Amino acid sequence: MTERQGEIQEIRLGDCPICGGKGTLKALQYVHDIPYFGKVMESTIICERCGYRNADVMILEDRPPKLYSVKVEEEKDLFTRVVRSKSGTIELEEIGVKIEPGPAAEGFVSNVEGVLERVRETLIMAKHFREQEGDKEAVRKAEEILDYIEEVKEGKKPLTVRIMDPLGNSALIGEKVKSRLLTQEEIRSLSLGPYVLVEPEGDKENGG
Repeated sequence: MTERQGEIQEIRLGDCPICGGKGTLKALQYVHDIPYFGKVMESTIICERCGYRNADVMILEDRPPKLYSVKVEEEKDLFTRVVRSKSGTIELEEIGVKIEPGPAAEGFVSNVEGVLERVRETLIMAKHFREQEGDKEAVRKAEEILDYIEEVKEGKKPLTVRIMDPLGNSALIGEKVKSRLLTQEEIRSLSLGPYVLVEPEGDKENGG
């Protein structure tokens, strides 16, 4: 299939693996160009019967596995673009948060502020559960992180954001962003989410 930029393409996928609906599963694909970066395809799978939904992002230009990082120090840094695929790992250093690929992981195109909002919503839910369990220490820790996030958003506290993707499908985009190639050791240590990394036969024979 040829992707046409700027248009939403709908593809019928058949039966839903969740509810068994016949012919109710479809994919919506949208290709757009991110300035100074390249073309990205956002894909969302939806079941019209049960509402199952899963999203992913794919960079359409060949990019090597990299580590991207940015130091958020003022409010404008929150607008640093974040392209995260299902195989991307995000680290928020100062608050000790790591978002790793998993069965329920979704890809997205957002910015640092959007990532912080996702973390904030998750923490609020976790804090509520811990309150019901009477885990005062976990509640206190969640409140500390929530307070820190608010101060980051107000430009009062720094935050180091990193994203790593062994498949090269994730990135940070902005003036302050730094990047470097991932080492082979780092690539092997990172989760791939639903994907499998296949090494060329030559690399295996050479111990690479």
